[in-house]
Amino acid sequence: MSRPSDAEWAVLGESADPVPGDPQEIREEANRLGRMAGTIRDQITLLKAIAGDENIGKFADTMRETATDLRDGLDKVAARYEHVSGYLGSWADDLDQCQADSLKALARAQAVATTATAPEAEPAPGSPAPHLTTEEKQQQDAADRARHAAQGELDAAKHQLARIKEQRDERASHWKQKIEDTEHDGLKDSRWDKFKDFVHEHAELIKLLADVCTWIVTALVIASLFIPGLDIATGLLAGLMLTALLGHTSLALAGDGSWIDVGLDIVALATLGTATWAKGLLKNSTEFAESVAKTVRTPVEDIGEDVARTLTERLELPLDVSQTIGQRAASALSDYGRAVGQKFLAGGEKEVVEHLAKLRALAEEFPDTRLFPNALARSASVLHAVRFANGAANVADEFGHWAGGSDLINWIGNDFEGGVSHPQLEGDTSPHWDTFGRLKQLTTREIGS
Repeated sequence: MSRPSDAEWAVLGESADPVPGDPQEIREEANRLGRMAGTIRDQITLLKAIAGDENIGKFADTMRETATDLRDGLDKVAARYEHVSGYLGSWADDLDQCQADSLKALARAQAVATTATAPEAEPAPGSPAPHLTTEEKQQQDAADRARHAAQGELDAAKHQLARIKEQRDERASHWKQKIEDTEHDGLKDSRWDKFKDFVHEHAELIKLLADVCTWIVTALVIASLFIPGLDIATGLLAGLMLTALLGHTSLALAGDGSWIDVGLDIVALATLGTATWAKGLLKNSTEFAESVAKTVRTPVEDIGEDVARTLTERLELPLDVSQTIGQRAASALSDYGRAVGQKFLAGGEKEVVEHLAKLRALAEEFPDTRLFPNALARSASVLHAVRFANGAANVADEFGHWAGGSDLINWIGNDFEGGVSHPQLEGDTSPHWDTFGRLKQLTTREIGS
């Protein structure tokens, strides 16, 4: 049954329906929960049969124990559904009664509204009071009494409606508390369930943060290539990569992310560790070669080298001074390009460039010894390891950005919709490979559900 329009309630001083709601819709929800409880009860009956079956094979004890545990848990679930179903049904009845009473108050007010709001007859300002006959005076008195009575009745209808609203609020609070009390039935979400709920709620933000971390790593690696003297701290890169790995792993566990992203992060972290190990090996080799070179050098030779270096610098000084600004700029640009190229060939590692330069200089200084040329030759394998490690890490990172799509680019393409707290990352603004996207969907599955 439809309720009166909002305008009709104005006679009671209300701008809208004072007792809104749909009891029938509440009853339908109560019935739905009741049917779910019935379905669960049917499953409990089957579990009881399994627990009591003597012919279920050599795993009988395990199956009985599992069936009993599951039955007990389902029994609590069914009881909760039954209780909530009953509470909702009772709330629907109370709301239905309150709405019916509110209609009585409305009808009561509408019956006297015209009389209660009728204007009182008064002489115009400055005019003498009209002379009324006895009959006219009696009629006027009767009209005044009727108006006052109607106003009293209208006030009573308003008070009646106020009591109905109070009753509605009291019953709503009562049944709400009853429903909330069902949570104390011993049926609790596990820590795992709470973890998944948290990830589900913040999945978009976690995706964005993980993607931002991988982009920062990419930016730092590119910057280090074009700034030969810049050496990015391995700890910083590892921290960013680990943060991305933790984010992607949480999403994958909760069914909000792909395990492929986890695999790509593991590849990036593993290759970073390989590069670090290779750099350490090269550093030890260089330090050992330098210590040996220091031992075989004589003080005379050291003095001779210092004198020769000083003379060379003095001889080159006039040439440098005579160079034009353009020549200097070209020379600086050439040196910069050479340094960038060397660092690129060294896998983007400043330390590798420095160690190789030292080993190369020692090999040229002591060409007749086998130690230093051999150390330089062995460093080639270390160099290849660094190149492979950093190359694999960058390929894995960029593959995730472009083949799988970038959440950060999508968010930017969506004009930062949702803000930082609830970013909207769905969209096709980021380049991606559809086949790879479908593969990611196949590898997205909740664990422990």
